[in-house]
Amino acid sequence: MRLRTLNNLTPSNPYENLAVEEVLNNIQTPTPIVRFWVNSPSVILGRFDSVVDEVNLDYCFNNDIVVARRHTGGGTVYHDEGNLNVSLTIPRNSHTELSTCYKTLSTLIILSLYSLGLTPTHLNYNALLINGRKVSGMAGSLTKHSLHCHSTLLVNSDLVRLKHSLKKLKNEVVNVSDCLRESVEVGDIYEVILDVLRHEFKAELIFDSLSTYELTMVENLYLSKHCRDGWVFKA
Repeated sequence: MRLRTLNNLTPSNPYENLAVEEVLNNIQTPTPIVRFWVNSPSVILGRFDSVVDEVNLDYCFNNDIVVARRHTGGGTVYHDEGNLNVSLTIPRNSHTELSTCYKTLSTLIILSLYSLGLTPTHLNYNALLINGRKVSGMAGSLTKHSLHCHSTLLVNSDLVRLKHSLKKLKNEVVNVSDCLRESVEVGDIYEVILDVLRHEFKAELIFDSLSTYELTMVENLYLSKHCRDGWVFKA
Protein backbone atom coordinates (compact mmCIF):
# COMPACT_ATOMS: atom_id res chain seq x y z
CA MET A 1 0.00 0.00 0.00
CA ARG A 2 1.37 3.37 -1.03
CA LEU A 3 0.72 6.03 1.59
CA ARG A 4 1.27 9.73 0.95
CA THR A 5 2.92 11.00 4.13
CA LEU A 6 2.79 14.62 5.25
CA ASN A 7 4.50 15.84 8.39
CA ASN A 8 5.05 19.06 10.28
CA LEU A 9 6.19 18.44 13.86
CA THR A 10 7.05 22.10 14.44
CA PRO A 11 4.25 23.64 16.54
CA SER A 12 2.38 25.93 14.18
CA ASN A 13 -0.73 28.03 13.57
CA PRO A 14 -3.88 26.09 14.58
CA TYR A 15 -6.07 27.94 12.08
CA GLU A 16 -3.80 26.97 9.20
CA ASN A 17 -3.49 23.38 10.39
CA LEU A 18 -7.27 23.04 10.60
CA ALA A 19 -7.62 24.56 7.13
CA VAL A 20 -5.22 21.87 5.84
CA GLU A 21 -7.39 19.19 7.44
CA GLU A 22 -10.52 20.46 5.72
CA VAL A 23 -8.77 20.80 2.36
CA LEU A 24 -7.50 17.20 2.52
CA ASN A 25 -11.09 16.10 3.11
CA ASN A 26 -12.29 18.01 0.03
CA ILE A 27 -9.86 17.09 -2.73
CA GLN A 28 -9.56 14.11 -5.01
CA THR A 29 -6.73 11.90 -3.78
CA PRO A 30 -5.60 8.77 -5.64
CA THR A 31 -3.92 7.26 -2.57
CA PRO A 32 -4.53 7.36 1.18
CA ILE A 33 -2.85 10.19 3.10
CA VAL A 34 -1.40 10.13 6.60
CA ARG A 35 -0.51 13.46 8.16
CA PHE A 36 1.38 14.27 11.36
CA TRP A 37 1.04 17.75 12.79
CA VAL A 38 1.44 19.75 16.00
CA ASN A 39 -0.42 22.88 17.03
CA SER A 40 0.84 25.70 19.19
CA PRO A 41 -1.20 25.98 22.45
CA SER A 42 -4.86 26.04 21.52
CA VAL A 43 -8.34 24.86 22.35
CA ILE A 44 -9.99 23.17 19.38
CA LEU A 45 -13.77 23.11 19.33
CA GLY A 46 -15.73 20.42 17.54
CA ARG A 47 -17.83 21.71 14.66
CA PHE A 48 -21.03 21.92 16.71
CA ASP A 49 -19.60 22.80 20.14
CA SER A 50 -20.46 25.95 22.07
CA VAL A 51 -17.58 28.22 23.07
CA VAL A 52 -19.49 29.43 26.12
CA ASP A 53 -20.16 25.89 27.32
CA GLU A 54 -16.74 24.41 26.60
CA VAL A 55 -13.98 27.00 26.93
CA ASN A 56 -12.58 29.05 29.81
CA LEU A 57 -12.08 32.09 27.61
CA ASP A 58 -10.48 34.34 30.22
CA TYR A 59 -7.85 31.74 31.01
CA CYS A 60 -7.12 31.14 27.34
CA PHE A 61 -6.83 34.84 26.50
CA ASN A 62 -4.60 35.51 29.51
CA ASN A 63 -2.30 32.60 28.69
CA ASP A 64 -1.93 33.01 24.92
CA ILE A 65 -4.01 29.95 24.11
CA VAL A 66 -5.72 30.21 20.73
CA VAL A 67 -9.37 29.20 20.39
CA ALA A 68 -10.17 27.55 17.05
CA ARG A 69 -12.84 25.32 15.50
CA ARG A 70 -12.38 22.27 13.25
CA HIS A 71 -14.65 21.07 10.46
CA THR A 72 -15.27 17.69 12.10
CA GLY A 73 -17.61 16.89 14.98
CA GLY A 74 -16.63 15.43 18.32
CA GLY A 75 -15.69 17.18 21.55
CA THR A 76 -13.51 20.14 22.46
CA VAL A 77 -9.83 19.34 23.06
CA TYR A 78 -6.60 21.04 24.07
CA HIS A 79 -3.52 21.00 21.82
CA ASP A 80 0.04 22.06 22.51
CA GLU A 81 3.62 21.14 21.67
CA GLY A 82 3.29 17.86 23.58
CA ASN A 83 0.28 16.60 21.63
CA LEU A 84 0.75 14.73 18.36
CA ASN A 85 -2.09 14.92 15.85
CA VAL A 86 -2.37 12.07 13.36
CA SER A 87 -4.74 12.29 10.39
CA LEU A 88 -5.85 9.68 7.89
CA THR A 89 -7.57 10.45 4.60
CA ILE A 90 -8.95 7.58 2.51
CA PRO A 91 -10.30 8.07 -1.04
CA ARG A 92 -14.09 7.77 -1.03
CA ASN A 93 -14.10 5.47 -4.03
CA SER A 94 -12.31 2.75 -2.08
CA HIS A 95 -14.51 2.73 1.05
CA THR A 96 -17.95 4.02 1.93
CA GLU A 97 -18.17 3.79 5.71
CA LEU A 98 -16.54 6.41 7.93
CA SER A 99 -16.18 3.68 10.54
CA THR A 100 -13.49 2.13 8.30
CA CYS A 101 -11.36 5.24 8.70
CA TYR A 102 -11.92 5.32 12.47
CA LYS A 103 -11.01 1.65 12.79
CA THR A 104 -7.82 1.99 10.73
CA LEU A 105 -6.57 5.06 12.58
CA SER A 106 -7.50 3.58 15.95
CA THR A 107 -5.63 0.39 15.12
CA LEU A 108 -2.56 2.41 14.12
CA ILE A 109 -2.52 4.25 17.46
CA ILE A 110 -3.19 1.07 19.46
CA LEU A 111 -0.41 -0.91 17.77
CA SER A 112 1.99 2.00 18.30
CA LEU A 113 1.19 2.10 22.02
CA TYR A 114 1.48 -1.70 22.21
CA SER A 115 4.99 -1.43 20.77
CA LEU A 116 5.89 0.81 23.72
CA GLY A 117 4.67 -1.82 26.16
CA LEU A 118 1.37 -0.05 26.91
CA THR A 119 -2.11 -1.59 26.84
CA PRO A 120 -4.70 0.90 25.61
CA THR A 121 -8.42 0.17 25.78
CA HIS A 122 -11.38 1.66 23.93
CA LEU A 123 -13.60 4.09 25.80
CA ASN A 124 -15.85 4.14 22.74
CA TYR A 125 -15.28 4.04 18.99
CA ASN A 126 -13.32 7.29 19.02
CA ALA A 127 -11.35 7.39 22.28
CA LEU A 128 -8.53 5.38 23.86
CA LEU A 129 -7.61 4.98 27.52
CA ILE A 130 -4.53 3.85 29.39
CA ASN A 131 -5.26 2.64 32.90
CA GLY A 132 -8.67 4.30 32.76
CA ARG A 133 -7.39 7.71 31.67
CA LYS A 134 -7.85 9.19 28.21
CA VAL A 135 -4.77 9.42 26.03
CA SER A 136 -6.31 9.81 22.56
CA GLY A 137 -9.53 10.99 20.93
CA MET A 138 -10.72 10.98 17.34
CA ALA A 139 -13.13 12.89 15.12
CA GLY A 140 -14.02 12.43 11.47
CA SER A 141 -15.87 13.64 8.42
CA LEU A 142 -17.12 12.08 5.22
CA THR A 143 -17.34 14.06 1.97
CA LYS A 144 -17.96 13.06 -1.63
CA HIS A 145 -14.18 12.91 -2.06
CA SER A 146 -12.87 11.11 1.01
CA LEU A 147 -13.17 9.71 4.51
CA HIS A 148 -11.12 11.76 6.94
CA CYS A 149 -10.29 11.13 10.59
CA HIS A 150 -7.87 12.84 12.92
CA SER A 151 -6.61 11.76 16.31
CA THR A 152 -4.97 13.49 19.23
CA LEU A 153 -2.25 11.67 21.16
CA LEU A 154 -1.10 13.15 24.46
CA VAL A 155 2.65 12.54 24.55
CA ASN A 156 3.94 15.07 27.07
CA SER A 157 1.31 17.78 27.01
CA ASP A 158 0.83 20.37 29.78
CA LEU A 159 -2.12 18.78 31.56
CA VAL A 160 -2.48 21.67 34.01
CA ARG A 161 -3.10 24.12 31.17
CA LEU A 162 -5.35 21.55 29.51
CA LYS A 163 -7.59 21.29 32.57
CA HIS A 164 -7.72 25.06 33.12
CA SER A 165 -8.56 25.72 29.44
CA LEU A 166 -11.59 23.44 29.29
CA LYS A 167 -14.79 23.82 31.28
CA LYS A 168 -15.69 20.17 30.80
CA LEU A 169 -13.37 17.21 31.19
CA LYS A 170 -15.43 14.06 30.79
CA ASN A 171 -12.49 11.77 31.50
CA GLU A 172 -9.23 12.05 33.36
CA VAL A 173 -6.32 12.37 30.95
CA VAL A 174 -2.78 11.03 30.87
CA ASN A 175 0.37 11.51 28.80
CA VAL A 176 2.10 8.59 27.10
CA SER A 177 5.33 9.82 28.68
CA ASP A 178 3.86 9.51 32.18
CA CYS A 179 3.06 5.85 31.55
CA LEU A 180 6.63 4.92 30.62
CA ARG A 181 9.82 4.60 32.63
CA GLU A 182 11.64 6.97 30.30
CA SER A 183 10.42 10.30 29.00
CA VAL A 184 9.45 10.45 25.32
CA GLU A 185 8.91 13.36 22.97
CA VAL A 186 6.49 13.88 20.11
CA GLY A 187 9.26 13.08 17.62
CA ASP A 188 9.91 9.73 19.31
CA ILE A 189 6.26 8.70 19.02
CA TYR A 190 6.19 9.87 15.41
CA GLU A 191 9.04 7.46 14.61
CA VAL A 192 7.24 4.64 16.41
CA ILE A 193 4.10 5.20 14.34
CA LEU A 194 6.11 5.27 11.10
CA ASP A 195 7.66 1.95 12.07
CA VAL A 196 4.22 0.44 12.70
CA LEU A 197 3.00 1.69 9.33
CA ARG A 198 5.96 0.09 7.56
CA HIS A 199 5.96 -3.25 9.37
CA GLU A 200 2.37 -3.87 10.51
CA PHE A 201 0.47 -2.15 7.70
CA LYS A 202 3.10 -2.95 5.05
CA ALA A 203 2.86 0.64 3.86
CA GLU A 204 5.23 2.24 1.39
CA LEU A 205 5.59 5.74 2.83
CA ILE A 206 5.83 8.43 0.18
CA PHE A 207 7.00 11.56 2.02
CA ASP A 208 5.52 14.62 0.39
CA SER A 209 4.57 18.26 0.86
CA LEU A 210 1.36 20.07 0.03
CA SER A 211 1.14 21.00 -3.64
CA THR A 212 0.85 24.58 -4.84
CA TYR A 213 -2.81 23.94 -5.59
CA GLU A 214 -3.42 22.56 -2.10
CA LEU A 215 -1.56 25.43 -0.46
CA THR A 216 -3.68 27.94 -2.36
CA MET A 217 -6.84 26.20 -1.16
CA VAL A 218 -5.51 26.19 2.41
CA GLU A 219 -4.71 29.90 2.33
CA ASN A 220 -8.15 30.76 0.94
CA LEU A 221 -9.94 28.64 3.53
CA TYR A 222 -7.76 29.98 6.33
CA LEU A 223 -8.53 33.59 5.41
CA SER A 224 -12.21 33.14 4.58
CA LYS A 225 -13.17 30.80 7.43
CA HIS A 226 -10.82 29.35 10.00
CA CYS A 227 -9.29 32.55 11.41
CA ARG A 228 -12.59 34.41 11.44
CA ASP A 229 -14.55 35.00 14.65
CA GLY A 230 -17.78 34.23 12.80
CA TRP A 231 -16.63 30.61 12.43
CA VAL A 232 -14.74 30.14 15.69
CA PHE A 233 -17.29 31.78 17.99
CA LYS A 234 -20.48 30.83 16.19
CA ALA A 235 -23.41 29.94 18.46
